[in-house]
Amino acid sequence: MRNKHLIRSYTALCWFLLAVFAVSCKPSIPSEYIQPSEMEDILYDYHLAMAMANRDGYTDVRQKAFKLAVMKKHDVSEEKFDKSLQYYMRHTEKLHDIYIDLSKRLENEARSQGASETELAQYGDIASKGDTTDIWRGSRSLILSPYAPVDRETFEIKADSSFHKGDRLLLSFDSQFIIQDGMRDAVIVMAVTYSNDSTITQYQHITSDSHQTMTIDAGDSLRIKNIRGYFLMLKGQQSTTTFKMLTLSNIHLVRMHIRRQASVQASDSLKNSDPIRTIGGDPVNPQAVPDQPADPQTRTPADAMRERGIPDSPRNDE
Repeated sequence: MRNKHLIRSYTALCWFLLAVFAVSCKPSIPSEYIQPSEMEDILYDYHLAMAMANRDGYTDVRQKAFKLAVMKKHDVSEEKFDKSLQYYMRHTEKLHDIYIDLSKRLENEARSQGASETELAQYGDIASKGDTTDIWRGSRSLILSPYAPVDRETFEIKADSSFHKGDRLLLSFDSQFIIQDGMRDAVIVMAVTYSNDSTITQYQHITSDSHQTMTIDAGDSLRIKNIRGYFLMLKGQQSTTTFKMLTLSNIHLVRMHIRRQASVQASDSLKNSDPIRTIGGDPVNPQAVPDQPADPQTRTPADAMRERGIPDSPRNDE
């Protein structure tokens, strides 16, 4: 019996040690890199600083000065920040989690400074109701780098019964680059297929930190069948050790039912239309046509001739 008790104790100890070992082997951020909570704080100040730096026009010198000010505030060297950012770019799921929280912090900060809902998100809080609906179903924030497979993000939306003829689409988002060296260059492509299988494609470069919009409107006679598109960050000519990153936030794809002005009634259109012309005659204003006799049977041939401007025939007795 004692041996059985020892065996059970030994087995329980083995399971405990195995659990500790499993927890200790769980992937974590290496100590030589900035940890997620601190990285979030640095990136928060970094984005605010870059917005200030670009407010009066972007220059390399101005951006560098603001970046160094952020590094000094957090007592982090520029080299450690760059290496840490490269690490997070190789582990995009960790960087994405940071930016989800970061996006909320930046939005709350904007609200505390008095920004309106329109300035914050351009239809960001619109639900599926009425004539204007945000139909974006993907993540509101994306992080792209020039290196596959995180250099692009595709999307597709199939139309349902809520789509109508004449719908207009408005894609909007905010872009911000974090670049060590090289050009800022990304593209957004959106292709809309309509009920007659025709397709309208819009293509736009993203080259700055700003609010971006793209509109597609095919008129009032076609119904949308399918929407496809992608965001793509271009690599260009650069060293593989140079990091480039693009963050896209506040992504919205708004479908708007455009109410076309109803046509005027026929009676009103006649008032503004060109005069009616008789065959071979002068223009006639409909409202200027003389009143006809109340009883057509009382009209004589002579009356009809006079109305047409034909003189009476001379009588035989004259």
